[in-house]
Amino acid sequence: MNRKSSFLVSLVFVVCFFTSPTSSIAQLSKNPDARINNPLGFTPLNLHFGRGAMYVSILTGGAYFINKKNKELTDKRLSFYLESGTMWSYEYPFTTIPETNLGINFKVLKWLSYGADVGVYHPRDEFNRSTGWSMLRIFNRFYFRDTDKFRLWFESGVGVVYFTELFPAANDMLNRNGTNWNGVVKYGMAAEYNVNPSLALLLGVRHLHFSNADVKGRVRNPSSNSHGIFLGVTYNPRRDLSRQKKIEITPN
Repeated sequence: MNRKSSFLVSLVFVVCFFTSPTSSIAQLSKNPDARINNPLGFTPLNLHFGRGAMYVSILTGGAYFINKKNKELTDKRLSFYLESGTMWSYEYPFTTIPETNLGINFKVLKWLSYGADVGVYHPRDEFNRSTGWSMLRIFNRFYFRDTDKFRLWFESGVGVVYFTELFPAANDMLNRNGTNWNGVVKYGMAAEYNVNPSLALLLGVRHLHFSNADVKGRVRNPSSNSHGIFLGVTYNPRRDLSRQKKIEITPN
């Protein structure tokens, strides 16, 4: 599959991911209008927790086996990143959620990578004063542009978070407490720009959704949805090592 075909496949995935009319069966059986089925608040942009994870697995697994392995990725596969941002809820009580994540990203194809991160969240509003610890959040990135200097990607991931206080907490408009354990869904886009061969700056936008999938009933799953921005740095040790090797073998 050539680069153009890879781009088209990833684009089709993004479109299907957002427009699928079928949601998580378990979630719908408990509440057909659950916010988890449409965290952006309007159609046709529907995000489905269970179905979305399935699409990601099918697409990335299939793509890995049908694509020819790109040898130029040998020195660019593994990278580490540190990012920090702030999300703002568009639902009452309009929670502000600063977040910081530390993660690893591994490219398997020119246009595809797998990754995982750990993170911390600090939801704050008139009713919420909690700290959430993301134990492990797995994700995929789909690269629309990938050069030595610049990369543009779409990201989708899911994970588990433990909050020190019940989240979301009940408020004066909704007398329903959440739980300490929640699932987290993230998706968004970001761009990376290399300041040297091994270090890149990144800037992006993201949507975050927290809910517990009704594990204690719908009444205990008020959920939280927010949009925001994040920035950070990415370090690729293999790029740095490759640069050193090229310097060593360059004739005087």
